[in-house]
Amino acid sequence: MTRVVIGADIGSSTLKAVVVCEERGILAVDERPYPMLRPHPGWAENDAEHWWTALVDAVANLLDASGTPARDVKALCVSSQRDIAVLMDGDGQPLSHCIHWTDRRDPEETAALYETLGMDWLIDTSGTLPIPGLILPNLVWSKRHLPEAWANAKCALTPKDFIGLRLTGVRNTDPTGTTRSILSDWRTGGWSDEICSRTGIDRELLPNIECAAWQVKGELLAEPAAQLGLLPGTIIAGGGGDDQSAMLGCGLIDAGDLSIGCSSSTSLRIIATEPVFDETGMIGVCPHVVPDRYIGEIVVTGPGTSLRWFRETLGADTDFESLIAEAGALDAGSDGLLAFPYLEGTTVPVQRPNARAAFLRVDAYHQRAHFTRSLLEGVAYQYPRLFQIIEERGHSIARITLSDGEARSAIWNQIKADVTGREIRATTVAEAPAVGSAINAGVAAGVFANHRAAIEAVVKPAVVYSPDAVAHERYRELLREWEQASEIVLAIPPARRGRGA
Repeated sequence: MTRVVIGADIGSSTLKAVVVCEERGILAVDERPYPMLRPHPGWAENDAEHWWTALVDAVANLLDASGTPARDVKALCVSSQRDIAVLMDGDGQPLSHCIHWTDRRDPEETAALYETLGMDWLIDTSGTLPIPGLILPNLVWSKRHLPEAWANAKCALTPKDFIGLRLTGVRNTDPTGTTRSILSDWRTGGWSDEICSRTGIDRELLPNIECAAWQVKGELLAEPAAQLGLLPGTIIAGGGGDDQSAMLGCGLIDAGDLSIGCSSSTSLRIIATEPVFDETGMIGVCPHVVPDRYIGEIVVTGPGTSLRWFRETLGADTDFESLIAEAGALDAGSDGLLAFPYLEGTTVPVQRPNARAAFLRVDAYHQRAHFTRSLLEGVAYQYPRLFQIIEERGHSIARITLSDGEARSAIWNQIKADVTGREIRATTVAEAPAVGSAINAGVAAGVFANHRAAIEAVVKPAVVYSPDAVAHERYRELLREWEQASEIVLAIPPARRGRGA
């Protein structure tokens, strides 16, 4: 009998899903986009019902595309962003849109909150750098500005836990579900009663930590089973954070493995066998979605959003592949054009949430391809300093693996290898978080004996990009120019703007 599992990941604007067979690996993949809602300048929100609709549509398409009957599906697992939470009533219905982590509404309130609590204390307690857009400031904002929703709120769940509740009727989370909330205690792995108390957040709003990502959360209920086209009683695994799931989907479970993923943000994650605390908060500490492993993570805002904005606004309906192909015909350095992908501010190594993107040294000679390549280089120019920070904080980088959408571009991957002077590996499957979720579904259902066995069955060897010595030397000079100019860009004061109608 064929046994398959389904993994899905809820991203900022896309749900990605895969169906995986124990014997033949990945059978089919699917993507379901949904809008990022922007009702006012600086605001960013998700409609939680879009996540559910996307999952229903994705599962139906996966079953059809792979020719898989529902009886063969042994488990489903969903991962998601950990930075956001949707307020829900006692019936499990959303009370408002979910404030996204890229949201920058009322930044003065967030700054005042962090200052009152104490940045150093928050870092020491949560193990995470307090930045705008995370769960704590968003809940505090909701309590103040959405009194009706707040009065009726019975729980606040991350996207994958919202979906898990709808699938199983079980309200809980996994050990990764507390991280990047600024509401947790990294030493105990649980919620911080003191942070909750000092901010007026009722601990009862937060789910209990009861189910690891690879463990059984519950069984699929009849009503959602009918909507998904699956059988009632199908195993639902706990699921975990998107970044951790992406690492698993790339086959990364050993100390020194560094993963880089670029969607809306760029996330760098380094594996260790023990939690490594960074007192600056620049590298957050959290558990992996496999046993006895921990991750140090850096989240850099803006790169993916900047590229998406450029394509949608100035790309004249051209797809990414065509834009990057144009850029690949140019020499290193984009003929002098410099790009700074700070469309949503920057968090690391300098925290400037009000910073904005910029192009410098624009010349009449420059064409669209120059702007594209300069953006690709602008993202890559951030890597050497980030690698330095990771190693300064006590980690050793053994190998570097790219995942998510950026791993698809050979041109961009080579630019990164040339800029950093390091060997770069790229996964051949862009849906790494969904693949990681599928692996955890398989472990939960006993389809795979353990995570290593699943990796051997599912994860394909990565493509290796070695740096070109001549190009690397050229990029060393260009990197110095970019870093000097970046200081100027980050020093520009934010523009004044209103909320609009």
